[in-house]
Amino acid sequence: MDNSSNEHPQWHLKERPQPKIIELLLRPKAKISLWSPHAWLIAVIMAGLGYIYYNVVTTFYDIYVILFFYPIIYAAIVYRLRGVLGSGLVALVILLPHAVVAANDPYSLIRLILFVFFSFLIGGLVATQLNYLEHQLEAYQEIVYLNKEMSNYINLLQSTQQQLIHAEKLNAMGQLAASVAHEINNPLAGILVYSKLLAKKLSNDSLDKTEALTNLAKMESAVGYCSNIVRRLLDFARQSEPVLKPVAVSDVIDQVLSLVGHQAEMKKIKVVREEMPGLPLVFGDSGQLQQVFINLIINAIQATSDGGKITIRTWLGYDGHVRVSVQDTGCGIPRENLAKIFTPFFTTKKDAKGSGLGLAVSHGIVERHGGKIEVESEFDKGSTFTVFLPVYKGEEKTPR
Repeated sequence: MDNSSNEHPQWHLKERPQPKIIELLLRPKAKISLWSPHAWLIAVIMAGLGYIYYNVVTTFYDIYVILFFYPIIYAAIVYRLRGVLGSGLVALVILLPHAVVAANDPYSLIRLILFVFFSFLIGGLVATQLNYLEHQLEAYQEIVYLNKEMSNYINLLQSTQQQLIHAEKLNAMGQLAASVAHEINNPLAGILVYSKLLAKKLSNDSLDKTEALTNLAKMESAVGYCSNIVRRLLDFARQSEPVLKPVAVSDVIDQVLSLVGHQAEMKKIKVVREEMPGLPLVFGDSGQLQQVFINLIINAIQATSDGGKITIRTWLGYDGHVRVSVQDTGCGIPRENLAKIFTPFFTTKKDAKGSGLGLAVSHGIVERHGGKIEVESEFDKGSTFTVFLPVYKGEEKTPR
C-alpha cells in the first residue's frame, strides 16, 4: 500500500495532433449504401469516363484507361477493400467490351487485365494502409482515454491516502494525549502549589521579593515546559502539505521521544538510544517520518510488559541507507501473522487499541520516501522493526 501524501508522478500521455493528411484520409470513410453521396459520385465518374472512352477517345486508349484508376482509389478511401472490389469490377465491366470486341490490338485484353490487376493491388494497399492507420488511431485514442482515467484514479488514491495518513495521525494523537495529560500534570501541580504559596504570603504581608522571583521563575519554567509539549502535539496533529527537505533522523527521533517517552516511563520500560556518530541527512518530510517512528515506538511500548526494554538504533548501512531499528522485548508476533502486519486494517491488538492502519500507513510513507521497512520477530521474545531511508545526496529528487 502506498500511503504518502507526496505528489505521485503522473504518467500523462500528450495528445499530439494527428497529421492533417491522415485526418483527411480517414474522415471520408462511409458505409456502402445506395443513398450514399460517395457511391453516386463514384458511379457518375465511372459513367462519365466510360462515355468519353467509347464516344470521344479515338486513340491512346491505354493511356486514357489510367483515369479509371482515380475512382478506384477514391472508393478505397471511402469504402476500403469492398470499395476497391466493387469499383474495380465496374471498371472491368465498362472496359472489357472494347478490349474484346472493338479493339484491333490482340494484346489489348492482356493490357486491360494487367491494368485491373494493378488497380486492385494498389487500391487494396491503400485500403489496407488506411485500415491500419484507423486502428492505430483508435488504439492511440483509447490509450489517451485510459491514461486520463488512470490519472484521475491516481489523484483520487492520493487524496484517500492523505486522509488515511491524517486519520491514523489522529488515532496516534489520541494515544499521545493520555500520555501528555500525565506528563503535564506534575508541572501544573507545581504551578498550583507556588501560586497558593505566593497568595498566602501576600495575604500575610510576609512576601520576600527574592523568594517571590524564584517561585515565579519556577512557575514560568513549568508553563514553558507544558507549552512546549502541547505545541509539539499540535504540530504533529496539524494536517499540512508535505515538505521534502534534508532531515536529520536523530532530531526526528528526539521529537518523537519527547511525545511518547512518558508512556514508556509509566510502564517502567527502559528506552535505550544507540546512534552512530556523524550520520548523514535523509531527504524527506519530517512530519511524516515523525508519524512513522511514533507508530513504531507506541507499538513497541504496547507490546512490551512493565519493566521491559526498547532499544532504538540508528546507523548507516553498507547499502547507502540510514537505518533506524526499534527493538522491544515484548510479546513478539506469531510467524503466521508476519506476512499480514502491513495489511490495512489487520491488527492483533485487543480492546480496540488499534485501527489496523498504523503499520500500513507507515509502510506506505517509507516507500514513498524511497525506503522500506523490515521486521524480525520471535513469539514471546520481542520484535525488531527496521526502517531504511536513502541518504540525501544534495539533489532534490522526487520519491517513488
